[in-house]
Amino acid sequence: MQSSIGRRHLLTGLGALGAATVLPGCTNDGLKPAGTSSSGPTSNTIEHAYGTTTVPPDPKRIVALGQTDIDVLVALGVPPIAVGVFSGDWYSPLHPWNRDAFPKPPAFLDFEEYSVEQILALKPDLITGVMGGMTKKEYDKLSAICPVLAQPKGFTDWNTPMDQQTKMLAQALNKVDKGNELVAEAQQRVSAAGAENKAFAGLTIALAERWGETYKVIGPATPRSKFFTDLGFKTLPELDALLGKAYSADISSEKLSLVGKADLVLWTTDGGQVEALKKNPVVAGLKSTKEGRSLWSTGMKGDSAFWAMDWGTVLSLPYAIEHVVPQIKLAIDGTADTKVANFSS
Repeated sequence: MQSSIGRRHLLTGLGALGAATVLPGCTNDGLKPAGTSSSGPTSNTIEHAYGTTTVPPDPKRIVALGQTDIDVLVALGVPPIAVGVFSGDWYSPLHPWNRDAFPKPPAFLDFEEYSVEQILALKPDLITGVMGGMTKKEYDKLSAICPVLAQPKGFTDWNTPMDQQTKMLAQALNKVDKGNELVAEAQQRVSAAGAENKAFAGLTIALAERWGETYKVIGPATPRSKFFTDLGFKTLPELDALLGKAYSADISSEKLSLVGKADLVLWTTDGGQVEALKKNPVVAGLKSTKEGRSLWSTGMKGDSAFWAMDWGTVLSLPYAIEHVVPQIKLAIDGTADTKVANFSS
């Protein structure tokens, strides 16, 4: 976990891509428009932030460059042949809820170093970046290889809602009914968890990070935040005003008292630094810390409970409910001495 989970740097390596060489048989040219055939799979034209993309019928070799697209593709029955990963050994896209779909691990593409040649060698018939922050320049370069689905219009980068992400990919794969079913099931599970834990309703939540000497807060539209608000929590208006529409924002140590006002705080920090964070004088002095109303995580690759919240997908949400909700109940029980497990390796 580096630099606020590193996701703001996702796909920056594409800026170094050279002019793409088009792979024969893997371009947007010559695709039939949707509905031209009355039998068998049809192509679909999908609207996104950079226009429209015609997805070929029944794509099988999918490269998932949207960080959490892997989960939706697995849930739809088409596990990707390759997924993007961040540099270093701290991150993995494989977790208990999606790992069984890969008897053989998919190819990993380093987001900061992969090249057109690497992707060409995989012979993909579709590239997805639905949950991501792909730029128009990156989209154009990747589109020289094969059809590309960028993030949908109307949302800030990295904040595509679970239902929009799932339905967009389901439409592209001619699995609209399955996509609707997956969304309904995930929403029902979260609603049921909220109904079973009425004490969550109206409590406030803050999501904070510390990387090195830098503190950050996480925006209300992010999947990690929505996990809590969908359970009944509310975000703090003062922090919402600081964040605006941003995924995250720096916050000075002097303003961390705003975080400490929350009824529950989810803290994330560097690997191996949870105990140091707890003892940090500023953090230890916060009202929420003194009263034991905090959850602690690092977001390392083995911290599946954290990633289940952070991803907020149709596959990860049930895992988050199972493993996080019991810890939330302990943290808000009003007893500072209650031991709450760390969500860290």
